[in-house]
Amino acid sequence: MSYYNNKNAGGYSSGNSSRRIGYGSSYYDDYYDSGYGSYYGNSNKGSYYGGKSYYSNNNWSWGTFGYDSVTEDNDDLYIKGHESYFTPKDSEISKKLSRSVNTKNNRNSIKEFARFFYHKMIDDKNYFDEKYNDESSLSESEMEQFQSKKQYYEELWDKFIPGYTPLEQAMSLFNELQRQNPEEDDVSKMDINKSLNDNKIEFNREIYTDPVINELLEMHELAKDNKVEIMNMISLFRNFGSEFKIKKEVEEKIIQNSDILSKKIMRDYSQLHMVDLYQRLLPGYDIKMLTKDLVVNVPVDRTEHKQKIIMLLDYSGSMHDDRKQKWVLAILIDRLRYAIKEEAEVFFSYFVHKPENMHFHHIYDRKTAIEFFQEFSTEPNGGDTYIGKMIDSIRDDIEDRKTLGNLDIDLSQEKPEILIINDGQDSVKTDKFSYKTNAISLIDGANEELKQLCIDNNGKYVFISHDGNIDIS
Repeated sequence: MSYYNNKNAGGYSSGNSSRRIGYGSSYYDDYYDSGYGSYYGNSNKGSYYGGKSYYSNNNWSWGTFGYDSVTEDNDDLYIKGHESYFTPKDSEISKKLSRSVNTKNNRNSIKEFARFFYHKMIDDKNYFDEKYNDESSLSESEMEQFQSKKQYYEELWDKFIPGYTPLEQAMSLFNELQRQNPEEDDVSKMDINKSLNDNKIEFNREIYTDPVINELLEMHELAKDNKVEIMNMISLFRNFGSEFKIKKEVEEKIIQNSDILSKKIMRDYSQLHMVDLYQRLLPGYDIKMLTKDLVVNVPVDRTEHKQKIIMLLDYSGSMHDDRKQKWVLAILIDRLRYAIKEEAEVFFSYFVHKPENMHFHHIYDRKTAIEFFQEFSTEPNGGDTYIGKMIDSIRDDIEDRKTLGNLDIDLSQEKPEILIINDGQDSVKTDKFSYKTNAISLIDGANEELKQLCIDNNGKYVFISHDGNIDIS
């Protein structure tokens, strides 16, 4: 069945218990009750605002400006305000914090960070409050605290911190400090100087300036509304280890009469005619010829083997959570980036409990990636999920039927990798699978059975907690 809302996907007959869905001339039955909803959900422009009006908040604001933004007491901050910048309100910052860290100290730290990044944006290094101009007026403890602040703000001035606004940069810094110090909820009590001096606070500039990533983020509403947070997640995903890296293999075979030439070390004197003329003019040519230490132009047949990734995404109702779906978007965007560069091929399907309802989409270039992502649903509403049944079905398809679900494609001579994304509560119950398997479980708890499956198949298992803490096995 369609995992996205393709307007040209063909029709379906109405009914309470089944639907006839198809692409072109290929049809299959969807036996889910009409009250259950489409297995592949609705448009990405759906209800991730929780069914409430996006503009219904009583503390109405545009950006960092609001009716009460100038009435809050922000005099305790080390960084001074600026007449051209309204310090973010408590109510605005609270929306960006989980309950466990939504404290006055943390909100004040974020306000102070935001003010600093505004001064940095306008290249104003005179950013400390005026009361710190005369250090002789400070007590010993005040002086000690000020020197600590002064040290890490000077370090931060030269650091790349992602964000399109001072508040977004402040949140990027805050979230990274929280991730690095999971045992401490209060940022004001963290040793920020140590994190900076040990180079722990490092954001990959390449990711935040990548034109492909930025283009994809603009194509999906949830992604567009949370660009910086999702970019931060992509950056973390890149650190999951070598098992998640994309590797395109290039195989070369020496053949006669090929127009493709590859430079190789000479193996036989019969290859002397393949030596570039300039090498004959270099000093020591005779010795290099005798020792076969010359570079020759060898005709080859070159074959590229792109990495094949089979992505299975949990479509159960428990996945309908903004935090989980942001992680899903981050992982998906990172994989699609390689498909757009034509360095990998992605075979994507949602899954619930029926293997026959998996419907794969083959993503292999810019066109297929963009078509897929523009209509990708972040509103899962399925039922139970059984990973074991899914991967057993995939194994049977590849090895016995030489297909992959609805796709007439033979992967039996390839080395496909499986990437499972779920919320950790799925049963596995299979020991027959032999393909390399990676899995990422989101927020609701680790899955020991799935973890063992990954380990047995030379893959990695990753659990991401609600607070963004990452455990890799």
